[in-house]
Amino acid sequence: MIPGSTHFVFQSKLATIDWICVIGFIALSIGIGIYFSKRGTRSVGDYFASGQGVPWWILGTSMVATTFAADTPLAISGLVVKQGIWGNWFWWAQVPMFMIGVFFFSRLWRRARILTDTELIDLRYSGRPAKILRGFRALYFAIPYNCLIMGWVILAMTKILGLTFNIDKTVAVALSIAITMLYSSISGLWGVMVTDFFQFILAMGMAIVLAVIAVNDVGGFASILGEIKTIYGAEQYASMTAIIPPLSNLNGFRIFLIYILLLWWTVGNTDGGAYLAQRMISAKNEKHSFLGYLWFNIAHFCLRPWPWIAVGLVAAVKFPNIINPHTNAPDPEVGYIAVMLHFLKTRPGLLGLMLTSFLAAFMSTISTQINWGASYLINDFYKPFINKTASERHYVVVSILTTIGMAILGGLISLAMDNIFMAWLLLSAINAGIGIVYIARWYWWRINAWSEMSAILSILGVIVCLIVFDSFNFHSSLHVFGVCSFEFNINTFLAAETMLRSLLIGTIILTVSALIYFGIRRSGRFAQNRTSSALILISALITICVLLVLTVPEKVFPWTLLYTVPISLVIWLTVTILTKPVEETKLIEFYRRVHPGGPGWRKIAEKISQDYSASSLFNWVNFKRALLSIVAIYSALLGVGQFFVGRPWLGIGLFCLMGFCAAFVVKSLSTEKWESAV
Repeated sequence: MIPGSTHFVFQSKLATIDWICVIGFIALSIGIGIYFSKRGTRSVGDYFASGQGVPWWILGTSMVATTFAADTPLAISGLVVKQGIWGNWFWWAQVPMFMIGVFFFSRLWRRARILTDTELIDLRYSGRPAKILRGFRALYFAIPYNCLIMGWVILAMTKILGLTFNIDKTVAVALSIAITMLYSSISGLWGVMVTDFFQFILAMGMAIVLAVIAVNDVGGFASILGEIKTIYGAEQYASMTAIIPPLSNLNGFRIFLIYILLLWWTVGNTDGGAYLAQRMISAKNEKHSFLGYLWFNIAHFCLRPWPWIAVGLVAAVKFPNIINPHTNAPDPEVGYIAVMLHFLKTRPGLLGLMLTSFLAAFMSTISTQINWGASYLINDFYKPFINKTASERHYVVVSILTTIGMAILGGLISLAMDNIFMAWLLLSAINAGIGIVYIARWYWWRINAWSEMSAILSILGVIVCLIVFDSFNFHSSLHVFGVCSFEFNINTFLAAETMLRSLLIGTIILTVSALIYFGIRRSGRFAQNRTSSALILISALITICVLLVLTVPEKVFPWTLLYTVPISLVIWLTVTILTKPVEETKLIEFYRRVHPGGPGWRKIAEKISQDYSASSLFNWVNFKRALLSIVAIYSALLGVGQFFVGRPWLGIGLFCLMGFCAAFVVKSLSTEKWESAV
């Protein structure tokens, strides 16, 4: 059964108390920015890393606030209607990698004593390749990558402002970025993180309040589930309310498997890089870096999602197939806004607080993105390549101007967007496969700058192939990222499929042939790297078999993982073996400072007289802690869901399991020895 369209009158008249809440919060945020402006602008280190003196509870909460923007409630509540509750495995699948990051990477970022995660390149690699990679990463991640994120965050805020106050999208964009620039540009990371702390409390608190009010007003979860079955039919009801997609939804179940088998260890910053690393770098010491990242994971997965999902279920019942009046097309992402306006319109003060909470969520994320992007451009491009000898005052002024420029650029990008979740898919597609090399660079000495460069470029190359060969018109190219959907000639699709596979198989064969040829020619290089070379050959054979045998139903994320992951793995491993390793002195310097431990560094550790085994993170104790922490997080996350869908006894059982695992981890950490701040 397909429900008819719902036309909702979004405009709402705010009471005086509502306006007081909104204006008061803006004034508070600007006041915090002014208060921290002196501390944050003393140097580039203070502006982008808070002088490395931040306690765990501020930096951890700031991480959660940063990943909780105005776009998140809209996208997740819309996802409940588009796919069902199980669609959240798009980000729930990241639990293993994030928890592994707590035990194996969080302390390493603080030990590295750097300003940005891109600066790690200079510490880890050597020579001209390191300089090329650092400059490339600074530009690539600061401008197209970062601005794409800012674009969808601003898009969400413009949807809220535009639909609530009937404001034109361009005006809403201008208002959104102007408010955030007022405090984030003058205070640096200190102002950003302190405001994040208060913004998260407000945003999360009001999300819970809205969920409780909306669910109670429609009669509770039992009533909601019954209405969903009546409106959408039994088959769609099963999919919408499933925490794990049923086998009857074969396509959904396959996507779920790709998420849990491939997504978490291959996509994005698997070592906790980017703005999360920026927080860990700013910690007082490695203990605060560890605890902050641990708190982030608990709040990110256990606390945040279910209030949004609850509102998404209410929206599915109250406003099925809701129309966005600005696009005049169905848009389930605006259902969250409709629920807010409908259930809070008779509650003066609460509506103002709810709008303020959206503003808080937006500001916490966008301020981080512009500060993080500016840190790349200044610390990793302008300072090392454009102007190496300027004063700290000069760098701070340029940093402020760059921050303002980043905000404006993000606003311009948002004007070209309409769909938040599809922008998430686009970012994931261009990140798919790079995560493995980020893990390896910390725990294998042989990784060099060309490894990272070839991983990024190979992924972009595969995506370009998917765009070019998927079809021969602009709309079909957008289909690669799920930006739009349409029908096209099946013969054209099959021809493109054959051409694409031939090209990718040819790439793999040429890469492996180069490995064998140069390996034999270069005086035993191939023999010296027998394990790595064997891994490459095996990966190449598997990749070719996948390309020959597997038929991918769509050229969209996450299906693109089946191409990008094995191909990029073969290419960057081959490039690693064929290029010179990092200079030994640089590797020794890196190991002395970071000393992660593990068999991948044994060759270098043997050349150092000092014994770092006591502070090594690569040990069985940390593996057990990580595994039990993953079980605890999933038990809490899924346990709450069981109460939502009417299985309370299973929920209680999962909470008991969570308590057992958490108790073991806490007891184990009580004996941990932490390195002092440096």
